[in-house]
Amino acid sequence: MSVLSTSITYDQTTSLILMTVRGKAGAEDVVNAYKAAKAYSEQHGSKKVLIDVSELEHKFAAIDIVNVMPKVAHYLTNMQIARVVGFEGYMHDLFLQKVKRFGIHAENFECFKTAKEWLSNA
Repeated sequence: MSVLSTSITYDQTTSLILMTVRGKAGAEDVVNAYKAAKAYSEQHGSKKVLIDVSELEHKFAAIDIVNVMPKVAHYLTNMQIARVVGFEGYMHDLFLQKVKRFGIHAENFECFKTAKEWLSNA
């Protein structure tokens, strides 16, 4: 069972969607989080999403990312994604590697400020 906290907002000054996902997430939770980011971005006309997953624990096996990524990529098409991951972990690296194979413009960052600057200038 997942225990997840998600918050999402729109920063009008930078035209960025800002999202934080904390807790323990199953594979379907990850898909649902990106689905929510896509819906929110469409509401606000922004294609730039900053997602803080630095306090997220993946509760699924690394091999499951193979099934998750096509679903996630569907929601991230034509978007730019900056992910705050804190320190680099293999699941974050694997996620980034797989999402880029689907042609999604995404990067992982260790801090919020750097991620926001990169995304604002992208």
